[in-house]
Amino acid sequence: YFGPRRVPPRASHPALASASARGISQRGAMVCGTSSGGGGASEPAAAAAASPCCPSTGHGPAGEPAGYEPKGSVEVLGDIQCYIVSGGAAACAAAGGGGCAAGAALLVAHDVFGLDSGRTRQICDDLASSLGVLVVAPVFWRQQGGVCGGASGAAIDAMMTDPQKKTWGKWFQERVAGAWHLPAWLRDIKAHTWDVVGPRLQEHVLPALRERGVERLGALGFCWGGWFVFHACTLPDFCCGVTLHPSQAMLCPRLGENLRQLCDAVCCPQLVLSAGDDSAATKEGGLAEEVLQAKPFGKDCFFKTFPEMKHGWANRGDLDNEAIARDYAETMSLVSDFLKKHLA
Repeated sequence: YFGPRRVPPRASHPALASASARGISQRGAMVCGTSSGGGGASEPAAAAAASPCCPSTGHGPAGEPAGYEPKGSVEVLGDIQCYIVSGGAAACAAAGGGGCAAGAALLVAHDVFGLDSGRTRQICDDLASSLGVLVVAPVFWRQQGGVCGGASGAAIDAMMTDPQKKTWGKWFQERVAGAWHLPAWLRDIKAHTWDVVGPRLQEHVLPALRERGVERLGALGFCWGGWFVFHACTLPDFCCGVTLHPSQAMLCPRLGENLRQLCDAVCCPQLVLSAGDDSAATKEGGLAEEVLQAKPFGKDCFFKTFPEMKHGWANRGDLDNEAIARDYAETMSLVSDFLKKHLA
């Protein structure tokens, strides 16, 4: 999977090529639609209905767990800041060699709330230890906090949160603030399309990983990171991908991409775990499974929905909630087993 290669053109697969063919700027044009990837909604209506890639019913931003102390460190690969934690030989031995392979690594893509979102870094630590692999989580967002962070994101989030529980005055105030911040919010999305993020991966992160001896690479992403995973897995550098609470069906139409073509360009096995409020297109029997199951590696793809969960449960759900704790444990078990198999 890993070998010297020329960085391909930025419109590197059909999902992007088709956007160019339709005259849609990959750096900016927005096609707002419904949470299932449909079209026709105006930009204000789409903003009111959902964040760029999160259902309005999902978990909002969450801080890192109380008392959490990162086991890794922040390093710069190329010009990309990354959180890096290594399982090392001792961890691999402790794992009994199950799924561990010399030169294996996992690249983790954060959600729209950034690298410090909820348990993101803690999950990196846990996977590095349990799998005995190098885990690298790049910060692909130029601004801190991601699209849903900062003033514009906070205003949109406030507008979407529990409207039935607000007084009329509060509702109106937040509606006005959300409309005011909408242009900046849309610019945030436009600044992080694949023709921007892809080269950061291919020109900075991947060469640095090769220099560290990485020979086999998997990808895991939360929310926005799931969209990143599908794109990354169109490259021959990756041998598998994991998406937790997927965003592909919401982001593709907003970025002028075609979800079916993106799925068709994926070239390695995928594990996709959805919440009850995620799009049907990325659940069992949906478009993504239909396309991926038809591929030579289709039997190694697995889709599962956790119907009681809300979008964001894996890294932002409250583990004091018994149902969330239960489904989180099953989620991490499925993730671990899948990665052990494909990073071997």
